[in-house]
Amino acid sequence: MQTPAATRVFAITVLVLIGGGARGEDVRVLPIAVHVVHVDGSPVVPRSFVDQQLERANAIFTPYGVRFAEPSAPPPLAARHAALETREDRDALGAHAAPGVIHCFVVRSLRDVDEPERMRRGVHWHSRTHEGAHFVVLSSIAGPDVLAHELGHYLGNPKHSSTPGNLMSYERGAVPPFLDAGQVRRMRAAIARYVAAGELPPARQPTSAERAQASSEQ
Repeated sequence: MQTPAATRVFAITVLVLIGGGARGEDVRVLPIAVHVVHVDGSPVVPRSFVDQQLERANAIFTPYGVRFAEPSAPPPLAARHAALETREDRDALGAHAAPGVIHCFVVRSLRDVDEPERMRRGVHWHSRTHEGAHFVVLSSIAGPDVLAHELGHYLGNPKHSSTPGNLMSYERGAVPPFLDAGQVRRMRAAIARYVAAGELPPARQPTSAERAQASSEQ
């Protein structure tokens, strides 16, 4: 995308091997669209917010053969989605989550529907009103690792980890966030299911530029 008013589209890649760092030929690219809410013509987050989320997700997932790209940009998301207060507010986003890509919605605020006194930074949500629709939601207060964490949920890892530093843990460690072997296996299996069901398209090979960028981030 060329302007901050546009919504972002990324792609994720999948590792063919479970252990070790990924080589360029092990990387497969899949699309994921990131929709940004606009209020009074302006996005609820700047372009730099999305770029930071993408860069951190790339840094975390690259060792497991996962990459993100930008094939196209969906339209801005309407202001009525800016503040997600209820389950129904979250469910409504399912109308924008057509099959073929992973969808991520960036909103101004995201209330915890189980503990209403709390505001959340992100969530992986299954819409109850749009069959089969599930997606990531990021709040404007999300830290730089939140997209990667929620993608971990989306990609077959619904449970949190008790291991400090694990991507699926709330407790950061002394090393960059990581996935264990079981989490990588579940990620691979989830993507295979999504492709088989038509939820995601078959993975494509990365371009030369994407391979070079992946190498620089390992």
